[in-house]
Amino acid sequence: MWLRLGLLMIITSVKIYPFDTTEMGGMILAFAEVVLDDVLLLKGIKVMEGKGGGLFISYPSQKGKDNQFHDLVVPLDEDLKKQIRRAVVDAFKASDL
Repeated sequence: MWLRLGLLMIITSVKIYPFDTTEMGGMILAFAEVVLDDVLLLKGIKVMEGKGGGLFISYPSQKGKDNQFHDLVVPLDEDLKKQIRRAVVDAFKASDL
């Protein structure tokens, strides 16, 4: 059983791996790995460019029997979700890709 005690999870590192598919009509610019509290590694996060030119992230997903893609990682806390997005986008921008 996990006891949270009101503590926030801290993003301890973000790594960006270039993987630009935009020249082939794709939207993926890079992949990212995020480490939380030095104990949890989130892999396979995609940095993507929206049709309007903005950046967003997409969590790893898997195609189900219903032929729909389902996220494998789902941040349930809205603040943590925003922190991860901001950390990944900032790291991508800082990487000069």
